[in-house]
Amino acid sequence: MEDIVVNVIDSNYVQTNVINNIKIKVNKLVLFTSVSLCVNLLNNNRLIDNKFFTLTGTDYTNWTNDDTYIVTYVLAQLNLSKAPAVTTS
Repeated sequence: MEDIVVNVIDSNYVQTNVINNIKIKVNKLVLFTSVSLCVNLLNNNRLIDNKFFTLTGTDYTNWTNDDTYIVTYVLAQLNLSKAPAVTTS
């Protein structure tokens, strides 16, 4: 049997994914002006989606040399919270 292709009325098909880690990469840096970021949303290191952010003005100035600012900024924009550190005893 050959594949049968059937056109259907547009219908929403929603999937829910769990994001349990992110990867932040600098896409473009314009010194003293802005930084563009690509954030990979991941589930167990499997790519779910990409989000893009550009920090300018005060956000860029507040970054300075502290990448913690970038992490805090991105997590806030994505409405995510950093997971507690895992400790082993």
